Amino acid sequence: MPFKILGILLLLIGISFAAEASGKSVFEPRHPAKPLRYCSAYAKWEAYVKSDTSYVDISRFPHMTLDMRYGTFQNVTGHDLYCGAKRAYLKTMAAQKLRKAIRLLQQEKPGYRFIVYDAARPVYAQALLRQTVAGTPFSDFVSNPKRGSVHNFGYALDLTIADEKGNALDMGTDFDSFESRAGEQGEADALKNGFLQEFQIENRRLLKRIMKKAGFLPLSSEWWHFNAIPSKTIRATGELPPF
Repeated sequence: MPFKILGILLLLIGISFAAEASGKSVFEPRHPAKPLRYCSAYAKWEAYVKSDTSYVDISRFPHMTLDMRYGTFQNVTGHDLYCGAKRAYLKTMAAQKLRKAIRLLQQEKPGYRFIVYDAARPVYAQALLRQTVAGTPFSDFVSNPKRGSVHNFGYALDLTIADEKGNALDMGTDFDSFESRAGEQGEADALKNGFLQEFQIENRRLLKRIMKKAGFLPLSSEWWHFNAIPSKTIRATGELPPF
């Protein structure tokens, strides 16, 4: 092999190892050349949810605000999956646990509030998220839409905490980050190498502690994700929604 080509390969390998050591992912989703808004699909899904009495609109819960990232173009797909929607839904049991989490947060940190990034998620949105990571080492990060994720059944939440001034607590990465340090499994190495700080991990612990007390189950790879029921039992709750 020519020395020049060998040198380039070694450089690329070195960059890859450096990225992993820093806790940063070498994968960054490519945004589409022509971003789309899925208004028709979202309208069908929301009509279905509103007709099902087992869903609760959580949009106006107290001490909580919405930052529905999939209702904007600022998400990993690059598309507006929810047509700018500013509403969120959960199954009744999950909504009850969220109410409990809100009470617990107010007791421990008066004036703090939750910021919800996503809740019940349409199946078509799941398919688009899956398509974004297809063929990459991160394909398992998004559940197969044919089986459905806990989000699709209405029992999962993506959220963070804001302080009394409304500022989101620093968790060390953004929502939907593909960095290894985005989850508990990568925290120790990131802290050791200076890519996470102790106060950021403490902020994650606060979120996790409150949510677990309320009956939610954390996901080890994503600090923002919590399930109201175990993922292994999700299909026992009923059929996957049609949209």
